[in-house]
Amino acid sequence: MTVVALATVLVAAAQETYESAQLATSDLNGTARYIGMGGAMEALGADISTMATNPAGIGLFRKSWAGASGGISFQSDRSKNVGDILSFKSGKNNVDFNQLGFVYSTQIGQESWFNVGLNFHKNRNFNAIINSLNVLFDKSSLNYNTTLRSQDGQQGMADELTYDVLNKALETKNPDGTVTAGYRGANSYFGSNKHSGYISEYDVNFSANFSNRVYVGMSIGLKGVHYNSETDYLENLVPLKEGALSSGEYHFLDERRVTGTGFDLKLGIIFRPMEDSPFRIGAYIHTPTWYDLECDVRMMASVQKFEFTDKKTDKTEIRDTIAVHTVGYKYKMTTPWKFGVSLGHTFNNVVALGFTYEYADYTAIKNKIVYYDNHRYYQDDSAMNNHTSKTLRGVSTFKVGAEIKPMADVSLRVGYNYVTAMYHDNAYKDIKIPTHDQYGEQYMGSYLSTHDYTNWDATHRVTVGVGYVLSKNVTFDLSYQFVTQKGTFHPFTNVEVPSEKFTNVGTPSLIKTERHQVNATLGFRF
Repeated sequence: MTVVALATVLVAAAQETYESAQLATSDLNGTARYIGMGGAMEALGADISTMATNPAGIGLFRKSWAGASGGISFQSDRSKNVGDILSFKSGKNNVDFNQLGFVYSTQIGQESWFNVGLNFHKNRNFNAIINSLNVLFDKSSLNYNTTLRSQDGQQGMADELTYDVLNKALETKNPDGTVTAGYRGANSYFGSNKHSGYISEYDVNFSANFSNRVYVGMSIGLKGVHYNSETDYLENLVPLKEGALSSGEYHFLDERRVTGTGFDLKLGIIFRPMEDSPFRIGAYIHTPTWYDLECDVRMMASVQKFEFTDKKTDKTEIRDTIAVHTVGYKYKMTTPWKFGVSLGHTFNNVVALGFTYEYADYTAIKNKIVYYDNHRYYQDDSAMNNHTSKTLRGVSTFKVGAEIKPMADVSLRVGYNYVTAMYHDNAYKDIKIPTHDQYGEQYMGSYLSTHDYTNWDATHRVTVGVGYVLSKNVTFDLSYQFVTQKGTFHPFTNVEVPSEKFTNVGTPSLIKTERHQVNATLGFRF
């Protein structure tokens, strides 16, 4: 095995659009009661999980409360290919401790309270495995892209790595002694994306209840990012000999870890417009989350080349070539503003209904890159921000939920969420976006550490739950959440190949993911 390249690169880069989108979104998580009602409690309030959505919901507490939540998640996915001839299934399970907090309530008037709360919850659970297996047509292959980009002098980190390994391994010597970089089509690919980690959120809340008619609240949120991903990509190169299955294999591995912290501010209000009615209207606004992040990436590319050295005996010589790059960089990311309105109503303390609408414009995600002069400073990454605004779009979230008490000590809950698609249908990973090194010199495509991308469709969440009053001061709640989402996986960006007079197309695969989550909360009133 020959080591072609082993390099450590310190590039002042920001994150790429598809990775930024992972960090900017959140899950439906919190207490079992909140999940069971589909999170539609931003006007009903009186649940600690509303601290992270509508902070005014904490103003409805009239007694102090403390509780903890945890559960288990089961994730599965299915990749559907051309004609549904090929399919691939995989899954991932994990135990999750996702909420711990308390609210201290004190009465400040005959019908007024002032409350203080502190809560931890998992804002985002990254644990998932997405696999795709598909065929490639008309000589399409990732190495066509890297060859073209190398000829244009545009290769970035991953492209340079791929070119060093794959294209040089396939190069041919001309009669005049010159060398022509080689490229070869592939007949199939396998892509695997493994994600793990989470975004933790710690909220400090201050809220008040005025005359049991108006409730206001403010939450200060601190977030911690712990995101890991591993991308495996394997191509089966077209055979050079009739009857052979392959002439070799190309393998690309990308391992990354993103860590960092962020903070935001949330403001909310709930009011009862009619004094003699429990009907409530809520509204809230979240500032962007301002993140300081650090990314460490290790990339490895290898090619296993099969050469038939003896036609009579069909003897095959296998040659392995490997190259490795590592890169680490710091950057800043800002998520979009978030706005929400909600309605809530109760009937004789037996039935509670809630509805929430939330909107966030993800075209507004911003990245800043690091420059080093005499001191470190940051500058808006206009090229990547422009690509983000064209790739992503505004997302609307609709939540509905209901709670019924057939008995005084038992509650039954149901909820549903619909989250519109974040990606445009024709979105793609732009491999030509320029970035800069620490001295301001421009590179092309240096963001690119993986070539694949997935355009996800809308998200559907269905929830159910049950609650028990175990004693005067102790409650126990259970919830079940089913989440499903479809998407289109692309192994690489389609490009024109003028010399070959065809378009290098990465055959897309249809992906469907499903997640089942069971959650439990033990709560104490005091």
